Formats: sequence, C-alpha cells, structure tokens
Amino acid sequence: MSKSIGRFFSGLYQVGAVKRTIIIWLLLQAVLWVFFVIGYLARPGAWQDVPAIAPASAAVGGVASTLGYIVFRNAIVLLLIGAGNILVRFGSVTPGLLVLLVQGATIGWVAGTNGFEVPFPSIAAANLQYLRIGLWETSAYAVFCGLTLTKSLLVADGFPAKEWVEKHTLSSLKFSRVERILALLTLLFLVGAALVEALYLAK
Repeated sequence: MSKSIGRFFSGLYQVGAVKRTIIIWLLLQAVLWVFFVIGYLARPGAWQDVPAIAPASAAVGGVASTLGYIVFRNAIVLLLIGAGNILVRFGSVTPGLLVLLVQGATIGWVAGTNGFEVPFPSIAAANLQYLRIGLWETSAYAVFCGLTLTKSLLVADGFPAKEWVEKHTLSSLKFSRVERILALLTLLFLVGAALVEALYLAK
C-alpha cells in the first residue's frame, strides 16, 4: 500500500504541468469529500435545527474590507503551499503538498460538521455555496500546488534528509508559459471566489 502511494506521488513529477494540476485537483477534492462524509457521520446533529444567522455577521467592515481580508487569508495558504514546494522535497513529498492535503481535510471536516462561522440550514445550501465559492478557492490551492510542485530547491531521497541529491538556487527557477498561465488562473480563482464571498457576506 505504502509503495503504491509512493509510486502515485512519484508519478506527479513525470507528467506535464496541466496533467499534474488536474491530478492534484482530483486528489484534493477526494480528500475534502472523504472528510466531509466523516464529519457528517460524526456530527449529524449539526445539520438539525440550525439557528438562522445573517451572513453579514461574518463580514469584516464593507465589501472592500471583507474582500481584502478573504484574499489575504487565502494568500497565506497559497504562500505556505508554494514555499513548502519550492524550498524542499523529501522523496516524492513536499511540505507544500502536505499543507494542501491538510487544508483539504480541514475544509472537509468543517463542512461536514457545519462548523462554519455562519452555519448553513441544510447540506443542499452548503453545497450550493461550495459551488459558488469553495470550489474556486480549493481550485486555486490545487493549481498553485501543481505549478510549484516540481520547483524544489533542495531535494532529498527521503525523510529525514541524509544528503541533498539536488541543489538549486532561486535564480535558477524557471516557469514555462503553461505554468505562467496556471499562475494567472490561480489569481483569477482566488480573487473571483473572494469577490463572490464578499458580496454574499455584505447582503
């Protein structure tokens, strides 16, 4: 089992940026939904008799302030993913990839237990909001992970690192045209989702 997982992650480095990004996106969605189901089964009562709370209660000032806060919050996640990928890789796993998977598990658990700052009255309402906002936020995470995953400056055969089999410098980092397009897509997903969420909270 562990060898199969190792081969799966190793395979991510053998494919192009677009295919790698799609695989990572599917992996993130799978983790997210598995933890959603676990959370729902663990706390089914969280979806019963949910008190009505106005979305504006989670807003940070006006639309502009809320938008800035959401973008900043998600930018931190992207920074952790990107830095974790670029700084170091142990075998076929980077800290950035682990951050992404933990983020997916956390989002899934919060969604499954209806642990949002503004709880949803039903699963249908939560899923609709996910299609409007969450899907694009998580897509931004996955796309950014996909385009930075193969850029590690220090690479070891395993963890803990006994020696670095590859060493690179920041100046040697290069991004292809496709990777630059993926970076733009990340930005569009991030800002677009934040704008939709800010407008929703400003109701």
